Amino acid sequence: MNIVHLIETFRYVGLFILLALEYFILIVPGETELTTAGILSKNPHYHLNPGLIIIVAGLGTFTGAMIAYGIGRLLGRPFILKYGKYVLLTPKRLEQSEVLFQKYTIVTLVISRYIAVVRDIIPYVAGINRVKLVIFAPVVFVSSFLWTATFVMFGGLIVKAWGYVSQHWQSQMIPIVMVVVILLLLYFYIHWRIKKSLAELQVRTDSQQQSTDE
Repeated sequence: MNIVHLIETFRYVGLFILLALEYFILIVPGETELTTAGILSKNPHYHLNPGLIIIVAGLGTFTGAMIAYGIGRLLGRPFILKYGKYVLLTPKRLEQSEVLFQKYTIVTLVISRYIAVVRDIIPYVAGINRVKLVIFAPVVFVSSFLWTATFVMFGGLIVKAWGYVSQHWQSQMIPIVMVVVILLLLYFYIHWRIKKSLAELQVRTDSQQQSTDE
């Protein structure tokens, strides 16, 4: 899928729809769409405003999350288990997400925005667990705009960094490579820690359940 062409053709409406659809049809990860939009906003040819991108994309992802929450709340766990595979929501992922979610509700709502796939699962989990709307809606609303702003600004930083590198690449190449490597390692470390925490929580929950059964 040519994201640049879609954004250029459908502009803000296209961004809204793409971000909202992420919870139902994983076309392209939201991070990729937002970063691309942030890059394009620095090009006068596309006439895109970074502030408007953040607002429209934030509303789009918030809308999608609210619909997913409604589906989880109204149709329940059996429906999600049956059709969740279409949004990569397997029974194992659902169970792991529920364990983490029940233990750290608000923290999970915020942090999950920055984790691909998990971001799309959590609203369904919140609905299934019947989290109060007065808690879910405000937290997701604020975190949606924080998430979109992060990646739109990141796209703008890429443009600035590329401009700097193209002018100083000979003298600054080693430091730049080191920074990129450190950022990549940090990214993978965070994901590894999250997966490890999920596995540990699952083991503890299983142990507690076995003790209760006995």
